[in-house]
Amino acid sequence: MTLACAMLSVAQVRDAPRFEQFPVTEKFSGKPAAPVLRTANDRGFRTMIRNGAAEGPNFAGHLTIARWGCGSSCWMIAVIDARTGGMIHDLPEFFSFATHPFPDGTALSQSGFEPLSYRLDSRLLIMRGCPNEEDCSLRYYEWTGSKFRLLRKLPAIRL
Repeated sequence: MTLACAMLSVAQVRDAPRFEQFPVTEKFSGKPAAPVLRTANDRGFRTMIRNGAAEGPNFAGHLTIARWGCGSSCWMIAVIDARTGGMIHDLPEFFSFATHPFPDGTALSQSGFEPLSYRLDSRLLIMRGCPNEEDCSLRYYEWTGSKFRLLRKLPAIRL
């Protein structure tokens, strides 16, 4: 049964979205705008958000994904528009990791595990984990220009 689940997962990932399918048309190259901190949560993590924003865009041509640890095996992220400083709030605020492997062959136990995959030249964001410590999965999101759209969700492999 475990082998069958693993084989099915590999087949699903083979057809998964790829960075090259979501190219950006332009890349921001100016000085990043200071982030606009609107919520109490934003203000509570202002140092991490500001430090991340200052590094400049690293996703979708003009967005900056800032991330920081929030305890054992978890990350918090902020997505900031480098042009305007606007914050995007439509991704899970709390993202902890699964103890089970993901369909793309990655696992928290692996050296160099990355819960997030993204590129400056692509609008594709890949997340591996468990939003709010539930529903552990590999998720593919497209940045549409105004929000993130879930393209695909593959559950973590239960061994």
